[in-house]
Parts: sequence; structure tokens; C-alpha cells
Amino acid sequence: IQAVNERYSLLNRLFDTLIIVLTLELSNYIRVSFPIGRPAPNEALDVPLYFLPITVIIWQIVFTAFQVYGLSYGKLHVRSFPRLVEAHLIAALTFMGILYIVHRDFSRLESAYFIGTSLLIMLSYRFIWPYASALLGANPWTKRKVLIIGTNNQALQISRIITDYAAAGLQFAGFVRHVTDEMPESEIDSEEILGNIDTLRKIVTEHGIREVIICDHANEHEYLRQINDTLSSLPVNIRIAPDYSDLAYFHMTIEDFAGIPLVGLRYDMLTIWQRIIKRLFDIVGASVLLIAFLPLIIIIAIAIKLDSRGPILFRQQRAGERGRLFTMYKFRSMVWDAENQITYSQNYKHADDPRVTRVGRWLRRLSLDEIPQFVNVLFGDMSLVGPRPELPQVIGHYSPLQWKRFEVPQGVTGWWQINGRADLPMYEHTDYDVFYIRNYSVWLDVMILAR
Repeated sequence: IQAVNERYSLLNRLFDTLIIVLTLELSNYIRVSFPIGRPAPNEALDVPLYFLPITVIIWQIVFTAFQVYGLSYGKLHVRSFPRLVEAHLIAALTFMGILYIVHRDFSRLESAYFIGTSLLIMLSYRFIWPYASALLGANPWTKRKVLIIGTNNQALQISRIITDYAAAGLQFAGFVRHVTDEMPESEIDSEEILGNIDTLRKIVTEHGIREVIICDHANEHEYLRQINDTLSSLPVNIRIAPDYSDLAYFHMTIEDFAGIPLVGLRYDMLTIWQRIIKRLFDIVGASVLLIAFLPLIIIIAIAIKLDSRGPILFRQQRAGERGRLFTMYKFRSMVWDAENQITYSQNYKHADDPRVTRVGRWLRRLSLDEIPQFVNVLFGDMSLVGPRPELPQVIGHYSPLQWKRFEVPQGVTGWWQINGRADLPMYEHTDYDVFYIRNYSVWLDVMILAR
């Protein structure tokens, strides 16, 4: 599978390079053949020859930074489109900026044709290619049949991956139970179970199995030796899929360290490129939002002062990325010295809390009390999107899994705010935060902000 992924990665690079070159010429043809708007002089329609390799390099660098070519073959379908679109738009902005410097008179309409047609073709071939490859690779004589020992959820997941890699020459044959009376632990069709471990050799021989993957929980030394001895005289490869269910929330990697495989369990969740892009996105977004909300900020400040005595802003210590403490700002929505009036759980939102002012209740209902946190974003304490910063006294009771929330910048809003339940404390939304961390992209940030 690794070799297949490497071939498809190289193939994607070649195809993308070809698409860039051809669509540059195609956009010129469209601009000349179907003129729209003001006629452009000839020199404004021709891309300088030296700019062609620069354009290719721009797309290759940006696509590599966004890990477009890091997607495995089995994921070359619509689920990978958001990352491709995101990378393409960043490359297009870079292209437009450099082109404006070196060839200011170049037709803007032709640039739009180039960006639009190249994106459309890249999306189209990535959508069509897996299906076309599956048809081309459907020859049963070239298939390597794969047998899975085990009937747990991990076995089911691997069987689906094998099906996704049909064009790579793999064919899923079925499952083998550990013992005769074992019941499937997942949604496995009973017809896919070929037998139990006692008849393993017969199953491998009769079905022409060439690959065996062990996914059973009973991965003890003697159990593995038994399987290896049973199949030792047959031309079959044996692989083990360790049970990482206890590490499900780790974003693991396997690295080759001078021939020694190292499994990475903890490392920076965001790459340097992702951090740079996220920070630029935060600075631009927070600046624009503060300017846009300036009239509203003035109105809210006046309303707070007229409604109750006390400061306009509420300041509170919160834990940010890596647990670093910072001062978070909000518009004051409670009476002054509210914390000394009633003992309450600071993790919950109370709709009928008597300490909430009239203006504060309105601010909370519309989430306008969070606006000052855009200043925290500009200071670098927070991000526009991310897990919510927690109270210092709460994080002392966090489990190791819950601490994963602090491996990225904390946000003004996040995935659990638009999907979870607001009546639960933040630490019970860890699953949502981990999902965001593992699937981070600028595109996901935009989607969360839009909602």
C-alpha cells in the first residue's frame, strides 16, 4: 500500500504540473476566442515564458505544504476536496501577487480563467481517477487476496480500506475467527466469516490467500507463533495490526530512524506552515472584525455603564495553549463582585442566574460578550477558532486525554460550540475538541466561523 501511495503521489504531481501548463495556455485561448469586457492588448494576454516554471513551483510548494500529496490513494475522493481547494486558493493568491509585480498589465480575466479551469480539472480527475483505476485493476489474475484474522472493529475498518485499494491489486477475501464460538464484535456480515483459527491453513489454501493480517485482541506471543507455524510452508505474507484502541486519540506517526521504526505518540499537532497560516488568518480576521464591530462596541460599552456600576470589561485568568495562563477579556455581563455573592459552578451557564444584568443577559443571548476576545487573538493569546480556554482551577483535574485540548491555540469559538451541548461543562466536550485538532485546516476554521 505504501508503494501504491508513493506512485499515486508522484502521478498527482505530474498531472498537476501538466494541468497548470495546459490551463495557462487554455485560459489565453478562452480570453482571445471569447472576449468579454474591454479588449486587452496582446502583451497583456501572453504569460512570460520565464513565469511558467515559477507558476509550477508555486503550486508544488503550496500543495506540499498543505499535504495535498500526502493523502493516501484510498482517500483520493471527495473527502480530500476541501484541502485541495484551500491549497489551490492560497497558491492562486500567491500567483496573483507575484504576477502583479512582474507583469502588472497581465489580463485579470485571463488569470481568473486559469485559476478556475485548473481547479475544476484537478477536482474532476481526482474524482474520476479512483473509479477508472478500479475498473482497470479489476483483473482477478492480478489480485492479491487478503485474509483478516479477527472480527473486531479494527478488522472491519481494515477490510474497508482494502476495498478502497481495489485498484492497487488487493482483494478482501474474508475474516477468520479466533475460536469457534466467537461472535463478531462489529457490523461484520456472517457470510464474510470463512471459518475459525483451527481451519486457517485450509482457508488460506482453498481461497488462494497471499496476505494475512492479524487483528485479533489475543496478540500474545504463543498465539502469533501458532499462526506463523501453521502458515510457514505456504507462500503468504503475515502482518500484525496492533490494537491501539487505548491510543485512539493519539495522532500517531511512524518514522524511519536509520532503519529503526519509531512510533510517534506526541509531537506538535500543527506543522509550522499550519501555524503560520493560522496566525495570519487570525490577525487579519480579528482586525477586520474589530473594525467592523467598532460602532457596536461603543454602544455596548455605554449600555454596560448605564445599566450597572463597575468596569466595562471582565478580566479572568484562563489556560491557553500548553496550559499557559493569560488574561481573557469579555464584556461584563454580571453585577460587580458577582463571584462573592453566590457559590456556583463556574463550568455551567445558568439561564436564570440573578447576578446577570439586563444588558448582560442580552449580550450572552447574542454571544456579544465574547467580542473583546478578538483583542486576545491579536495579542496571540487565542485564535479565532479552537478549543475554549479553561479555568486554571479546573485543568488541575484534567485527565491526560483532556490535556490534548491544549495542544493547539485556544479559540473564541470552536467545533463543540456549533455541535455540542452548551449545558455541559467544557471538559465533557473533549471528543469534539480532539476531532477539531486531528482534522484541522483553514477550511475547517472558515466553516466553523461561518456557522
